[in-house]
Amino acid sequence: MKGSYLLILSVKGRIVFKPGALPKVELPPGCYVYVGSAKGPGGFEKRVSRHLKKVKKARWHIDYLTSIKEVEIESIFYTPPEYNESVLSSLLESIGFRKVLKGFGATDYPKDFSHLFSSKKDVRRTIRRIGFAMRRRSISFIRFDKSSLRSLL
Repeated sequence: MKGSYLLILSVKGRIVFKPGALPKVELPPGCYVYVGSAKGPGGFEKRVSRHLKKVKKARWHIDYLTSIKEVEIESIFYTPPEYNESVLSSLLESIGFRKVLKGFGATDYPKDFSHLFSSKKDVRRTIRRIGFAMRRRSISFIRFDKSSLRSLL
């Protein structure tokens, strides 16, 4: 499977981290959504398997975040290749998610500002809201919950 995806993340406590060349940043606890792509070798399964590992060499901005023990991946929405990161970022922005951390994950899409969004809602409501918006816009997707993600390791 190759395509794009939305990682639904919960940050359990205040964290401070430095994502690569970007400045050090502080994130308060809450729900966040990361927009990524998995179009290279191994596709979606390999990319998600990497995100789920806490110990890894940081290669992308998201690696710095997913390595932190207070950060958990709660769910993932997979979309086919025709829905690129800019399409998914625009969708999130249109339903009220706020971009955070300038440049985070958006190296290939500098006009996007960031591919990390904060949600004002809890994880369950965030997932429901995204699913509803994708169905309303006829964006095809597969959602993986926390328990089904572990099978990818």
